[in-house]
Amino acid sequence: MCRALGWLWGICLWLCAGAASAQAVQVVPGQGQLVLHEAAEVLEDPTGQLTLDAVRGQRFAPATGGLSSFGFTASAYWFRFTLDNPGSAVLTRLLVLRTNWLDTVDLYAPGADGQPVHRRFGDTLPFAEREVDAPQFVVSLPVAPGQHTYYLRITSSQAFMTPMELWELKAFHESDRRWSAYYGMFYGILAVMVLYNAFIWTSTRDRNYLAYCAYLLSFFLMNAAYNGFAYQYFWPESPRWSNWAHTPFIFGFQVVALWFSMSFLESRQRTPRVHRVMQVYLALTLVAWAAVTVAGDPVAYNAAPVYFIFLGTPLILTAGLRAWLRGYRAARFFVLATMASLTGSFVTALTVSGLLPYTFVHFHAAEFGILVDVVLLSLALADRINLLYQQRRAAQAQATRQRLQASFQLEKANIRLEQQVQERTAELARARDDAEQLARLDALTGVANRRSFQEVAEREFLRARRYGHPLAVLVFDIDLFKQVNDTHGHAAGDMVIRAVAGIVRGAVREVDFLARIGGEEFAVLLPEVQLLDAQRTAERLRELVADWRGAFEGRALRCTASFGVSIVEADDPAFDTVLQRADQAMYAAKQAGRDQVSVYGSVF
Repeated sequence: MCRALGWLWGICLWLCAGAASAQAVQVVPGQGQLVLHEAAEVLEDPTGQLTLDAVRGQRFAPATGGLSSFGFTASAYWFRFTLDNPGSAVLTRLLVLRTNWLDTVDLYAPGADGQPVHRRFGDTLPFAEREVDAPQFVVSLPVAPGQHTYYLRITSSQAFMTPMELWELKAFHESDRRWSAYYGMFYGILAVMVLYNAFIWTSTRDRNYLAYCAYLLSFFLMNAAYNGFAYQYFWPESPRWSNWAHTPFIFGFQVVALWFSMSFLESRQRTPRVHRVMQVYLALTLVAWAAVTVAGDPVAYNAAPVYFIFLGTPLILTAGLRAWLRGYRAARFFVLATMASLTGSFVTALTVSGLLPYTFVHFHAAEFGILVDVVLLSLALADRINLLYQQRRAAQAQATRQRLQASFQLEKANIRLEQQVQERTAELARARDDAEQLARLDALTGVANRRSFQEVAEREFLRARRYGHPLAVLVFDIDLFKQVNDTHGHAAGDMVIRAVAGIVRGAVREVDFLARIGGEEFAVLLPEVQLLDAQRTAERLRELVADWRGAFEGRALRCTASFGVSIVEADDPAFDTVLQRADQAMYAAKQAGRDQVSVYGSVF
């Protein structure tokens, strides 16, 4: 019994609700604004063929959720509402349909003779034919005393929403002024930010500012298109373009948003995987744009960009979060700004698609989001500039420290060089550098060749004769070198020559001059060295060469060298005389059994 009563009570409530939704809307002076869609009834016409006489006998349903929002559909919809004027005078009101992209709106109002008066408007007609110069549809609606039923037949290839309002003339104009002030401020902020960031771009050539300008401009075009301002001010005589412009502007906004996101987040370097996903999504967006344009289906053409917003929003947020988590500090403002902007666009897209109920906040969420976005992205760009400035200052400071350190080290080296080597040493070093610069190095060993040795030796000989400074010469030859070549090959011989040159070069002083003057023959100039010290140096070098052990292709290598020592005498006419004596001493060492040091004067 209780259950039966419960069902009966529920049925009564449903009937009462249906009856309430179909009740007449009372129109009296001083109301200002009446919301009609909450009291309207709706009937779907899938074929679009029903006439007024045909629908009068049809069963209408209450508008669900206070607003009939059907997303994207090819059906026509009939709306019915009843107005009750309890007074005795005709009241003039304005019927306002906030959705400015409806293709056709046929209004059937009761006439004085009882016959319906038909009026047609919509965005398929030139803007000049509108009764009131406003982005939304506004028509005058006389309300005669008594109850009267009105019918609206609406078609739309875009998102189907029908917010309907009834306004007193004065109240509407006051509201319109407030809306004009709001949008003037809104678009003014966008314009200022575009100019500001364009100026910064011309100064810095940072492409992020250019991308941000494009991002704001693309949002402006998209917003102006779906709010009706573009049709009102930019192309009022092009209803066909106005009807088709929403899709390229919404797609364009998504493409620019992706471009700006990839540029600002430096996704190619910081998050390459996410960057590739964004590139794929960008390509899919462009392909979808082209596909729906070529296909020519109006519903698909207008629905595609809105649904792509549902995919692009989480992708851009994910990219920002990944960059933030990977330590990119500027991404924090980007994430917050993108969440505000794209969430607003997402909510507006859900509202336009009919997935969220129409409310002022829902429909204008994209505008509120972009205002927050403007502030936060300006902070993000400023933070990025500050970060780059700090990095540049740190790099400059590091470079300055390195230059100072290098300068200090160079100064220390110069002082040490001046202390250790005087004018003679400096000139000898310059001579060695000149020889290297003139490609006078032995290609096999990297030491000076005979030509370089001869030039340096002549200068040192003249200096020694002029100032009476000692100058010793060592000449040494690798013993039995031909056997090395014959036994192991020329490659092994080259290896031995390089090894001996390296040993001697590493063992002599910096001011000493080593050169290869023959196949396996070398010479060393020893400035400021007396004969006894030269003999000791030669003996030390001989031991180092004899101690060397090498290997070539798995076979052991070793060698010895015979050294001849001579010194400049007061009556020597030329350096060749000194060199000949050292050469003779070297041959004397070979004749004495090799691997020896022979001093000219002690054996001749």
